[in-house]
Amino acid sequence: MNIETTLGPVPVEKLGRINAHEHIIIDGGLTVVNTPDFRLDSVEKAIEEVGYWQQAGGGAIVDTMPFGCGRNVDKLIAVSQATGVPIIVPTGFQKSSYYLPDHWQHKYNEETIAQLLIAELTEGADRNGYEGPLVERSPVKAGFVKVAGDYQVVKSTTRKLIRAAGQAHLATGAPILVHTEMGTAADQLLDLLEAAGVPPRRVMLSHIDRNPDLRLHRQLAERGAFLQYDSPGRIKYQPETVVVGLMRQVIEAGLGPQLLLGGDTARRSYWKAYGGGPGLDYLLAVFTPRLRAEGFTEAELRMIWQDNPARWLSGRSG
Repeated sequence: MNIETTLGPVPVEKLGRINAHEHIIIDGGLTVVNTPDFRLDSVEKAIEEVGYWQQAGGGAIVDTMPFGCGRNVDKLIAVSQATGVPIIVPTGFQKSSYYLPDHWQHKYNEETIAQLLIAELTEGADRNGYEGPLVERSPVKAGFVKVAGDYQVVKSTTRKLIRAAGQAHLATGAPILVHTEMGTAADQLLDLLEAAGVPPRRVMLSHIDRNPDLRLHRQLAERGAFLQYDSPGRIKYQPETVVVGLMRQVIEAGLGPQLLLGGDTARRSYWKAYGGGPGLDYLLAVFTPRLRAEGFTEAELRMIWQDNPARWLSGRSG
């Protein structure tokens, strides 16, 4: 099965070690205005940083910045062409704080929004990020739909966007990536997606390790959802020992096939190319060796880095 990327359709088995949640370009938007550290607008710096990931043995990258908040498809293509690393482009929406209160997502009905999502998945991602007035389709198609909850709550507009994402999934088979704010409301978000027609096995719940509740993780994984962890390398969330222990417990519960890893290094201060750290390569260059030292087998690491994200993207059961 082929996966849509910035380098065109790529066989899923050729994607290598997949970073399941990353930000390669953030080219403006409200959040960048409010927090300039989020501005990742340099193609040259992105080429350098993705190069570190590639040198550490990294493969495809799931970019998670959707339209209307800094996505720039042409810049993503340029980074891929320079490095040879395929990037999977999102359609969909970030959390509500990334948009002005009068953004069109609050005004359009779910059928209209669903058609906008479907067009990006089947015709090409809009070079202008649906910021209007013109739509210019890129040759690159979006590879998944993003939706986002807020802290401890799922707002009414988000519920509408989830229903629209469900229509897009039913029309195209595209997987769904969910932003959970600090790992909260994950069960509600999964319930809403399932009610909208999306099987849990096509859903990735991002940042869920920031709420390291094993009972919750087991319940979500037993339903078939993918659990995406991304706090390693960022001590502000929790010590890495918490994540390592949680991963081991999930695997011992027989739910290892639901684990994914991502970097989520969405700040200049996280990138080596801008003089920061830990860098895009941290997960492979530092954290994965730690997992080996903690007793994780090569089969388990391959499952987490390659097999599991490939199943989320493709929908294959094995």
